[in-house]
Amino acid sequence: MAFGPELMAAYPSAKIILTNRDVDTWHKSCSQTLLQARWYWGHEILQYLDWMTALVHPLRKKYWRCLFADDFEANGKTAMLAHYAEIRDLAQQQGRQVLEMELSDGWEPLCSFLEVDVPPFPYPKMNDGGNWVLKMRERARLRAKAATSRFLGTALPVIMAGVAVWAMIRKFGSRSGGHFDQARCNRRRSGV
Repeated sequence: MAFGPELMAAYPSAKIILTNRDVDTWHKSCSQTLLQARWYWGHEILQYLDWMTALVHPLRKKYWRCLFADDFEANGKTAMLAHYAEIRDLAQQQGRQVLEMELSDGWEPLCSFLEVDVPPFPYPKMNDGGNWVLKMRERARLRAKAATSRFLGTALPVIMAGVAVWAMIRKFGSRSGGHFDQARCNRRRSGV
């Protein structure tokens, strides 16, 4: 749904394919999957620890705000229908052909439109939304684990080196029993 007009302008000779879905089925599917990612609390924390989440999560939030006025439940169906209408209108204005197909149509209409041979394997039909949220949370867990490893591999040695330097300064910082002697330091600065 994002960048349709921009992609059409960037690729004026590309063929346009609209995969039609029943708006109610699509809305329910997105509510049970993508909307969960939008509100997953782990991403709110992870965006400060993981570079990939730091890029994707704010973009995802902006995407939802721009496409659905930050209210997918109320505006999602209208936005989907508006997207289809916009692509159809732009294609007609540009004199471009559009293949509109259901995913259940299989390879034949798609391959015919693209002028390629039908592959020798079945058309993929699985859209398993039931596992999507679990997979999203697993990816977040793996990113958190990677961020922790990076922290332990880089920041922790720096912190430990800082503590070691601090301990050495405490121990050898002055000749007066290992404690910092401010008066001696001030005498050195003033040349006394």
